[in-house]
Amino acid sequence: MNVKATRIKKQVNVENQAIKLLSKEELGIKIEVIKKELRSYTWRDLETNGKFAKNDKLSFITDDMLIAGCDIGSETHYIRAIDVRGRELSSGAFEFSNTSEGFANAKAWVLALAAKNDKKQIVLGLEPTGHYWFALAAWMVSNGISVVQVNPYAVKQSKEIEDNSQLKA
Repeated sequence: MNVKATRIKKQVNVENQAIKLLSKEELGIKIEVIKKELRSYTWRDLETNGKFAKNDKLSFITDDMLIAGCDIGSETHYIRAIDVRGRELSSGAFEFSNTSEGFANAKAWVLALAAKNDKKQIVLGLEPTGHYWFALAAWMVSNGISVVQVNPYAVKQSKEIEDNSQLKA
């Protein structure tokens, strides 16, 4: 029996149970409320004297936060969303271009997911790949989404722990 396929099926069932069916009007209203309440933080805003206490980092992520992870590319980025417990909230990766129009599409996609899953804040985690992440990070922070940089080595290690695979897909 394929253990990985069984785990994926369970995850899909959990995802279907978590998403409530909302009408377009209700979803639009929720998105507007979330837009008004969005507040972006960066690590620099949160640090004191150039240092963090371990508990300060952990308390930054709350239960009402949608966590988006972005794979940075030169022309195209890919984004996925999870909750604080690591459950995937998106049905797959969302592809968007490295332009302000692409960033706006990504924000709209993340806002819709946040509204569907009753999340009030959004944090975007990304690996600082070359210089391609600068424009995305600056645009997201200026539009109310917190941005954190993630060490590529830590991403690799957590991926191996999660499914014991070194494969990217």
